[in-house]
Amino acid sequence: MKVFQTRLPIILILSISLLGGSTFIPNSSAQEDIHIPDWIKNVAGWWANDEISEKEFLTGLEYLINHSIISIDFIPCYAPQVQTYSSSSIPSWIKNNANWWSENLIDDIDFANGVEYLIEHRIIKIDNKKILSDVPIEDVTISPHWIVDKNNLSFVKSSFFEVYGVYGDCGIGPTGKLVWNSLFLGLNPNKMDVYNEIAAWNDPQKSIVVYPYFTSVAYSDQGFYDYYAGHCDTCTTTKFKPPVSIYTTSGLGHQALSALGYASISDLDIDRDPSVLQQFDKVIMLHNEYVTREMFDAITNHPNVIYLYPNALYAEIEVDYVDETITLIRGHNYPETEITNGFDWEFDNTHPYEYDSQCKNLELYEIKNGWMTNCYPENVFLKDNDQIFNLLKTIKDL
Repeated sequence: MKVFQTRLPIILILSISLLGGSTFIPNSSAQEDIHIPDWIKNVAGWWANDEISEKEFLTGLEYLINHSIISIDFIPCYAPQVQTYSSSSIPSWIKNNANWWSENLIDDIDFANGVEYLIEHRIIKIDNKKILSDVPIEDVTISPHWIVDKNNLSFVKSSFFEVYGVYGDCGIGPTGKLVWNSLFLGLNPNKMDVYNEIAAWNDPQKSIVVYPYFTSVAYSDQGFYDYYAGHCDTCTTTKFKPPVSIYTTSGLGHQALSALGYASISDLDIDRDPSVLQQFDKVIMLHNEYVTREMFDAITNHPNVIYLYPNALYAEIEVDYVDETITLIRGHNYPETEITNGFDWEFDNTHPYEYDSQCKNLELYEIKNGWMTNCYPENVFLKDNDQIFNLLKTIKDL
């Protein structure tokens, strides 16, 4: 019987086996009450003994993830061109673990840890398109301010929000590994009662979120950061680019708030008409690092501003709407290295808060015309705990 089964597609083996077995969700962070069904041990043993291919084994792992038998907290990004299978792509120690586990020489948690390690460190290259959320993506609400093709999104994580990446859109991260270039947040239809408590659609205050378009341009290719790095002497002037949802543009914060009903404008709108802010009871700034003098004056003169990200209002630029460019004027160690805040703003909180991305002790503190945070909260929007709820509730109530 075993010889016959190993010649079947592994997905069929798993489907048949599920009919007669119970399942428990392994979680490497909880070192107890973990049990993986015995039939998976057979599969692991066959793979360890080269009786089934690695491709079949990986297809089985995708199935196990989708059925919550193996739990991965954050699905990594895999570029399609690197999703290859070979007998040498998985370290031999993992095959040894699989074999020992199939013979009951190591326990379930050790084996689960090994599999999770493989996936999270991209040693096993699963197909992102085959990993699914428990919530159908057509039922998920994404911010109306971002044009996203849901058919091209890949599930990444289920937390306070549903988290997706664009299939195959990977870049090289600080550690040299592939990371999602952009992540997208969606509202889970099963959590609407919670969202209602922190959303703006039932808030009597008139609030506005300011997307940092100029900062997005500054961080783009041939932008200010190429100048800072010494790669481009002329990049203190840079062309307009389409907005992107990335870490440096506080894209997750903008998505979360706009999905929850907050109206949104960009700093282009404020620069063209600084009086536009006067019609709002509350202004929520994101990582608006680069702004014009007109913007700075309009924002700092508003009576109720939430500076949700440190490093706001840090450097002065000017805008040429004919050439569609922004030019760095002053700040961020330009034109002299001793210049930090380009407006000499007394409430600048870039240091030490900008580089605290963990936000373990996230707080809002009061300044003359509003409130500031003591850390860079972009990663908070990927979490599922009291911290994200409390932050959004505070934003609503201020």
